[in-house]
Amino acid sequence: MQLLVNLYTNSIANLSWNGILSENFEVKNGVQQGGIVSPVLFCIYIDGLLCAIRKSGVGCYIGHVFVGALAYADDVTLLAPTPQAMRHMLKICEEYGKRFSIVFNATKSAWLHVTKRKQSGKCVPQFFIDGQRIQCISRYTHLGHVISDKLDDKDDIINKRNSLCGKINNVLCYFCERDALVKLKLLRAYCSDFYGCVAVC
Repeated sequence: MQLLVNLYTNSIANLSWNGILSENFEVKNGVQQGGIVSPVLFCIYIDGLLCAIRKSGVGCYIGHVFVGALAYADDVTLLAPTPQAMRHMLKICEEYGKRFSIVFNATKSAWLHVTKRKQSGKCVPQFFIDGQRIQCISRYTHLGHVISDKLDDKDDIINKRNSLCGKINNVLCYFCERDALVKLKLLRAYCSDFYGCVAVC
């Protein structure tokens, strides 16, 4: 524990630009990018926010399981049944951010309205985080999957098909003179990944 405390309280860094190094400066916050313990430390740091949102009782549920706040690395996804619920959850994020020095970047955030009914002619709600407006979008790529406001998988299937075709073409292009069994092993290794498949299970 003392090693971690020392590592994160006595860190210095410098910038390299065109082969020229800047003067050293102290790094007083954040975790080291690419550090082995960084994901674990960030999970501990952000867990309080997820618990606060869950305890508020606002957000989406599947049965009795709360699914209103999902996090992966430094991405947080909020799921709310109404605009009022979403505003309440964003308020919790703002308050937590003020207490623990977390800045939520509105320019890298977006919201998506998913519904079975067409909302033509209806007023589109607006959402803000730390006083900045969050952009409304119709589709978003999260962990390699395309999530659409149309409640179908068409965009995601097209994206996955194009990705698969690209991988297959790469293998066949660079290893065209190899034996068929070698190509088959390469295709299985590089073209049959299941990254993010739990999102559609």
